[in-house]
Amino acid sequence: MPTDLTGRCLCGAITVTMGAPAKFGIRCYCRDCQHVSGSSHADQVGFDKSVVTVDGPLKTHSGTAPSGSTLGFQFCGSCGAPVLKSTTRAPDLVFVYAGVLDDPSAVPELKPVFTESRPPWD
Repeated sequence: MPTDLTGRCLCGAITVTMGAPAKFGIRCYCRDCQHVSGSSHADQVGFDKSVVTVDGPLKTHSGTAPSGSTLGFQFCGSCGAPVLKSTTRAPDLVFVYAGVLDDPSAVPELKPVFTESRPPWD
């Protein structure tokens, strides 16, 4: 039986437990992910929402993607680290930012998405 995957924010106020392996990984180049990461992309790991447990008070910023989907960006209110993302486009999934995972080897191969927004310097 696999051991649960764990993760945390920068200050440790938020912990995350995933009770099953990741379904997939993405490297998202959309403008929202650029803003949330402060970089050219945000690496995320997709899990079934039902297997993810969060301990600690997350803050949420909601936005609307160009497609019309509602996005939920969840972060630690203490250190500001991004922790989770959700989208109405895939309501049964939750995306955990890859840097949150305690074991970086648990991150699957990352598929690039929304590459039309990828900046030329990346």
